[in-house]
Amino acid sequence: MRLLFLRKALLMVTFNNLSKQLEINHYQFLFKMKKLLNASIAFLLTVIFISCGGDNFIKEAENGISSGDYNAALIAIDSALAKDPNNAEAYYLQGRVYGQLAQNNSNIASRKQDYINMLNSFESIEQLELDEKQMEVRKLQIENHILEKWSKEHNAAVQYATNDPSAPQVENPLELAEYHLINATTINPDSALSYEVLSEVYRMRQNYSGAISALNNAMSLQEKPASYNYSNLASFYMMQENYDSAIEVLYDGLEHYPDSVDLTQKLADSYSNKGDYDNSIKTLEGLLEREPDNPQYHLVLGTQVYIMASNIGDEISSKYDQVFDLERDIRNLRGNEKTDAEQKVKQLKNEIEQAQNRADELIERAIEELNIVIGLRPDDPTTYNTLGIVYQNKAAALFDQRNATTNNEEAAALDTQAKEELRKAMENYEKATELDPENTEYWGALFRVYTSLGMNEKAEEAMKKAGM
Repeated sequence: MRLLFLRKALLMVTFNNLSKQLEINHYQFLFKMKKLLNASIAFLLTVIFISCGGDNFIKEAENGISSGDYNAALIAIDSALAKDPNNAEAYYLQGRVYGQLAQNNSNIASRKQDYINMLNSFESIEQLELDEKQMEVRKLQIENHILEKWSKEHNAAVQYATNDPSAPQVENPLELAEYHLINATTINPDSALSYEVLSEVYRMRQNYSGAISALNNAMSLQEKPASYNYSNLASFYMMQENYDSAIEVLYDGLEHYPDSVDLTQKLADSYSNKGDYDNSIKTLEGLLEREPDNPQYHLVLGTQVYIMASNIGDEISSKYDQVFDLERDIRNLRGNEKTDAEQKVKQLKNEIEQAQNRADELIERAIEELNIVIGLRPDDPTTYNTLGIVYQNKAAALFDQRNATTNNEEAAALDTQAKEELRKAMENYEKATELDPENTEYWGALFRVYTSLGMNEKAEEAMKKAGM
C-alpha cells in the first residue's frame, strides 16, 4: 500500500559498481544510505500534538514501546482509538509498533504483513482532518520512520547479495536477500532502486520471470530508465528464449538511446538467436552508417557475423554426424529401409551444402570486417586473436568435410585447404602474442595450432608460455 504523501526525495542513496562481486556485467550496484536526519528535521520530529499530551492511553502505549512490551502498547493504542477515532498520535504509535514487530521478527519472509499493518496505520492519519502544520509534522515523522525501515531491509539485502563480510554468514544469502527486498518494496513501493536490486537477485537465482517482473516495476517508476535497464530486461527475456519480447524492449531502449552500441549489439544478438540473420546484420550495419570509420563498430559487426557463421557451423557438424551414422547403418539395411536411409543422407548433404555456402559467406564478411579493424587499429591484439579463431574454426569445418567424405582425393584436397587456414590462424595468433606476450590465452591457442600443424618444438615453447 502506498502512502500518498511519502516523498521520494528522502530516499537518496549512493552506489558503486559491483560487477566483479556479483558477476552481473555493468549493471550491479552497492547501495549505502546517506544520513538524512539533520538538526532541523530532528527538531520538527520532537513536536507532539498538544491535544494528545494528557491522554493516559497514549502514555501507556509509549511506555510499552519504551519497555519493548508491544502487546501492551497495542492494547493501549486500541483503547485510545476507541476513545477517539481521530487520534493521530495513536495511529502513529500503532505504525511504529508494527514496524518494530516486523524488524524484531527473525523470520524475514514473514515480516511483510506487519509492514503492511504499519503502512495502514500511517495511512489512516492521512484521512484525519488535521490542520496544515499538524499534517506537515506527521508527514515528517512518517517519512523518517519509513525511510529507517526501508533502508534497513534494503541494505541488509545488498549485504547478502554481495557477500559482504559484515553480513551474517548463512547458507542461503540470496534467498535472504530476496526476502529483505520484498520487505523493502512493501515498505516503499516507490523505490525503483529496490526493484532493480531485486531483479538482479532473481537473476542470480535464475528466476528470470521474477527478474523481468521486478525490473519492469523499477522502470515503470523511472521517468527515463537507464540504458542498462533496457539491456538487462532484454537479457532476461533472452534467457527465456523469448526473443520477440527482447527485440521489443531493445527497440524501446534505442528510441531513448539511439547511439547505444550495447543495445544495438544485443538487438543483433536477439535477431541472430531467433535465426533472423539478415536483420541481425542490418542492425549492426546501421552503426556503420553513422560512423563508417569507427573500428569498434567494424569489430562488433565482424564478431557478430562470425558468431552467426559459427552457429551454422554447429548445425553442419551435427548433420555430418547424422550422415556418418546413417552411412554406417546403410551397410546393414535392405529394401525400403535402405532406400529411406539413402534419401535421408542425400537430403542432409543438400542441407549441409546450402548451410556451408551461407556460413562461408558470413565467414568472408567477418574476415573483411576484422581486416578493416586492423587497418584502422593495427596494434589491437584482440582483433588478431579473433581473426585467428575465425581461421582456426574455418579449418575445423574443412576437417569435418574431410572426415565425412569417402573419396580419398577429395579428402586429401580438403586436408590441404584446412592446413592452409590453420597457417593463417597461426600468423594471426603469433601477431596477437607479439602485441600482448603476457596473454596465456593467446599462447594456448597458438599451441593448439602448432600441434595440429606438427610444429612440435614451437608447440612446446607455446605450451610453456601458456602455463599449461
